[in-house]
Amino acid sequence: MPLLAGLLKNVAEEYLSCHTPGHKQGQAALAEWRQLLGDQVFQMDLTELPGLDNLQDPQGIIKKAQESAADYFGAKETFFLVNGTTAGILAVLLAKSRPGSKVVLPRTSHQAVIHGIILSGAQPVYLPVRSHMGLGLPGHITAKDLKTCLAALDQDALVVLLHPNYYGLAGELRQQVLAANHHNYAVLVDEAHGAHFGTSTRFPLPALQAGADFAAQGAHKVLGSFTQSAFLHCQRKNGLEGIRAALRIVQSSSPSYLLMASLDVARCQCQLEEEGWEAAAQFGEKLRLEISRISGILAPGEELLEVPGVVEYDPTRIVINVRELGITGFEAAEWLRRERKVLVEMADFQNLVLILGPVSDEKAAEVLLEGLGSMAADCTTRSSAGRRFLPDPLQLDIPQQVITPREAFFAPHSLVPWESALGKTAAEVVAPYPPGVPVICPGERIQEEVLEFLQKWDAAGGIWPGKSRGLIKIVAGS
Repeated sequence: MPLLAGLLKNVAEEYLSCHTPGHKQGQAALAEWRQLLGDQVFQMDLTELPGLDNLQDPQGIIKKAQESAADYFGAKETFFLVNGTTAGILAVLLAKSRPGSKVVLPRTSHQAVIHGIILSGAQPVYLPVRSHMGLGLPGHITAKDLKTCLAALDQDALVVLLHPNYYGLAGELRQQVLAANHHNYAVLVDEAHGAHFGTSTRFPLPALQAGADFAAQGAHKVLGSFTQSAFLHCQRKNGLEGIRAALRIVQSSSPSYLLMASLDVARCQCQLEEEGWEAAAQFGEKLRLEISRISGILAPGEELLEVPGVVEYDPTRIVINVRELGITGFEAAEWLRRERKVLVEMADFQNLVLILGPVSDEKAAEVLLEGLGSMAADCTTRSSAGRRFLPDPLQLDIPQQVITPREAFFAPHSLVPWESALGKTAAEVVAPYPPGVPVICPGERIQEEVLEFLQKWDAAGGIWPGKSRGLIKIVAGS
């Protein structure tokens, strides 16, 4: 762990701190704050000092740490990200697209991809994604749909793929990459939730092994790094100057050495503890079976392969469907929090999502199973209402794109009540959460079916960012 070793060496020298950060390696920190965190955290929260290298142009310990990550993950070059997976996505979009060029992406893409398109000025080409109504799960685009789309393009394009989605579901990634390669299109994979895929064949195929040109991984999501730290892996040595330049734009010029050191440590730990991930995958499959024995609850395993476009799934990401209990996933998550002090990763109308790690905790599993059983019994006692109508954003047609997202973002705009938005051009993303599927993106015409959907979503207890203000941002004069 070259980066961590470099920081520890600096701390051991006991230099007098006449530089940033302002806490002076803890000497100027609030006493209670320092006591809470401990001296070592402050001593290692350093800046670009002699021997500590510079993330903007690494030549020393940061370069060595990035090279170690590249070797392990199978990349030609790896960049450390201190602004999350988002920074990697934005950088690739800035470097590999331009005003007027095309970016092909699933409609279920993370908002970071839309933001990157706004920054670059590119023209999005959205591909439809279908869902499994019974399980309430979004799927993936198909290789067939992607091939059809690429064959119709009349110019160069960047292809952005999602692998896996928030539910741990993975699609036909290798075939999709091959389809893009056939047309000489670069491929960026948002692999935010898949940094552990290379540890065992029980996991979906890693994006780099599938042939992706770029893979952005949120190391903090499943590995041991600190929140906000991530990797950007690149398979092309040529043309990386554009990536470096873009990263200088979207990343801080004062990156946290704690975040960077945590990436170095997370890579090392992942490399040393691959057997732990293998065990976690086995434990996940076992836990699914035990959960599914509870009346009214299903933790799908092989059933996940019935979701449109899905061919693999992450066994350490547990989806728990509670629809038969007559409650929503939101209600189930709140019951577990309140009654059993169990916090889940995410909830939606039908499901809970749990994330396992390389430490299989049998005691924690017992608490979870007992809690789910008690919750199910409680629902039965209260004579649950049965299945409810649940709106699905993936049943909507993709709206008409009137202007590019960048044009919509920079155009004069106004805020109008939803009832006055029909036929207007949106100037913002409207994405009900979870799972965060956009029903309207900047530059798209707001149609009646979208407004009706949002009314149903609201009535069912769903939310979306901006809902509370009761207004939507539209392009003025549209």
